Amino acid sequence: MPQWAGQALDISSQDLASNASFVNYVRHHRFTCPSTGQPVEVVEKSIRKVAFLGSQEARFHRAEGLLAGSTQFRYPACLGVVETPWESLIFTEFVRGKPPRMHAIARQLALGIAELEGLGHAWLQAQPAGKAPLLWSMDFFRPWFLLRPRFNFARCLPGLAQLGRQDARFAGLAERFAVFGPLTRKLAAEAKRSPRCISHMDYLRKNLFVDKGQLHLIDWSEVKVGRVGFDGGAYLGSLFRRKDTAVFLAAQQEFVTAYREALGPQFDGEQALGNLRYVFLLTALYHCLRPETVAEYRERERMGLLREKYEYLLELANT
Repeated sequence: MPQWAGQALDISSQDLASNASFVNYVRHHRFTCPSTGQPVEVVEKSIRKVAFLGSQEARFHRAEGLLAGSTQFRYPACLGVVETPWESLIFTEFVRGKPPRMHAIARQLALGIAELEGLGHAWLQAQPAGKAPLLWSMDFFRPWFLLRPRFNFARCLPGLAQLGRQDARFAGLAERFAVFGPLTRKLAAEAKRSPRCISHMDYLRKNLFVDKGQLHLIDWSEVKVGRVGFDGGAYLGSLFRRKDTAVFLAAQQEFVTAYREALGPQFDGEQALGNLRYVFLLTALYHCLRPETVAEYRERERMGLLREKYEYLLELANT
């Protein structure tokens, strides 16, 4: 920040929690602006580079005007991005607020996601041909994204077969879940042909804050050039894992209704909901089948609820 050049700053710093891939650290800095005497709070995130390539989050923050005109979400201002050969340093405003109950903000999220998809689609359409390689590298369907565990539920099926041998309630489910392989491949092929947009892909409680009724969205570590509907699937998939079935179904209905109404005329509603279903299945299947989730439900003596969720997912395969 040029106005602070050469001036002494008494900075206090605190490390913040982060489990994102390739993140070295996230720090919250506080100091007093010597020019105005007002307190300043800044978040610094260090993301290590692989083969000297900058992070997709840094590329996102360098995209000027992408989020201009947003009214449903508030985003922390990016103060600057500094690139070194080994890391990307991202400096943003610190956001204060209350973490929301995720099922209670379904309608707000639907409106915000529909707006973000419209803004992101328009921004991508306006980019010059010279940016095509950069946007291609950030596309959701690149192998470096699709090979990640969270998009590969099939690797959890041997564990489900083992669970079936230990608990009769889960016997034979691994064979039944094999149907999702061809189903998700079919949905993926359809999604590839749908309109592109910017997708946040990480709608967790730690990334959302409510302040005076306004919803703030932070942390773009999972940002991608996705497709319309992807963000809704990411939100509902995470919610499905964490909530009882009745709570999830009520929030899903509220979200889908509001999302349909808010979706821009440039998008096909049924196509968007098909894409939502695709990412929901990828997210929900992985989170519900992975060994850590099974261990969590077993420890809390809620295996009956887990079996109920498995049955719900299997019913989706037939509709």
